[in-house]
Amino acid sequence: HGRICMLATLGWVATDLGMRVSDNAAFQVSSIDAHLSMVKFGSMSQMLVWLGFAELFGFMAMIRMYQGKTDRAAGDFGLRALYPKDEAGQYQMQLKELRNGRLAMLAYGGIVTAAVLTGKPWPFFAVGQSCPKTAGDRSTFCGGLQKAQARGSTAPRRAEMERSTSLPFLPKPAGLKGLVGEEQGFDPLAFAETFDARWLREAELKHGRVCMVAAVGFAAQQFVTFPGFTPTPNANEAIYSAEPAGWAALLFL
Repeated sequence: HGRICMLATLGWVATDLGMRVSDNAAFQVSSIDAHLSMVKFGSMSQMLVWLGFAELFGFMAMIRMYQGKTDRAAGDFGLRALYPKDEAGQYQMQLKELRNGRLAMLAYGGIVTAAVLTGKPWPFFAVGQSCPKTAGDRSTFCGGLQKAQARGSTAPRRAEMERSTSLPFLPKPAGLKGLVGEEQGFDPLAFAETFDARWLREAELKHGRVCMVAAVGFAAQQFVTFPGFTPTPNANEAIYSAEPAGWAALLFL
């Protein structure tokens, strides 16, 4: 994963800086759109085949290593072009690869996130915080799936301007209108657009109240016992020692 992310990070930056492997129109896209373009062009299947061969041979080498038939180390594919000859140099090279690979995994995740949020190529620090003005140029998280404003209309639509306070990269949920806490606009999975928000709030309050009582009861279980119940210091075992009458009262409540 570390090696793949080092290559992916380098490839992403190089692509966004204008480097292309071909003059074909299918390759004249940004990194964020490259996957769909490669699928349409047919090159993704070729990559999967060749990478599949590499993975197959690597898997066979790992099986032999796990069986103790070879002295192969993890991740060793026999490439020695730039590999040091001494053990100290080899250790340092392996340590650098691990550190760079871990950094690349974090970096690649950040690059993809920034590209999706801004809809811009690398580097992202120069594009500011606002989303593109044209709906067609936006990424999905910046409202790219929303329809562009009609031509000739100068009044911006309110739905495009309002953003969730708690999740600024998402639009403000309309289904929370009239409920306590609507100003925060927290509905990342858009439940309020699928279900009645009043029913969701009812269930949320009920679950919250039950959990508050359960948290207090779990802590007080080892110190307090109701009359007619068997003392159980271990709260995890209370469910097995409860009397039938207690279960009936709990279900009734």
